[in-house]
Amino acid sequence: MDIIKDRGVWIFLTVLTLLGLYYWTVVDQDRVEKMGTLEEQDFRLDGDVNEWSEAYNRLELKYIGISKHVKTLQDETNDHYKAYSAKVDSVNNTFERLEFKLDQINETLSDRLDDLNESLESLSEEFSSYKRTTQRDVRKINKSLESLKEDIDTIKKELDD
Repeated sequence: MDIIKDRGVWIFLTVLTLLGLYYWTVVDQDRVEKMGTLEEQDFRLDGDVNEWSEAYNRLELKYIGISKHVKTLQDETNDHYKAYSAKVDSVNNTFERLEFKLDQINETLSDRLDDLNESLESLSEEFSSYKRTTQRDVRKINKSLESLKEDIDTIKKELDD
């Protein structure tokens, strides 16, 4: 019985060794090949990682394009601001010139009005003087007329008598 038992153990060990060799040469070789392929894919970033990186690259390119458009818009906006600022400065300068001219016109007009007032006062004084002189003359004439009238009346009376 010991022989059968020993034979059974040897057969079992032989089969186990053959299965180990089979596993080591066939099954393990497939596993090693798959691991090599996996390592290669990891190096090349194939599979899901590659898809993700492609999506990331597309998104990055999209952001780069958008940033270029935004930069263009910012440049255009800055140019518009500069043009607007120049126009506003030009308009402000024009308004300042107009304000200065209006101030000059106001000064000139004020001076002319003052001169006109002085002239009017002078004319009014002259007119008052002429009026007084004329009134004096009229009084003299009236006195002379009265005197002449009295003289005529006296002569008339004398003629009538």
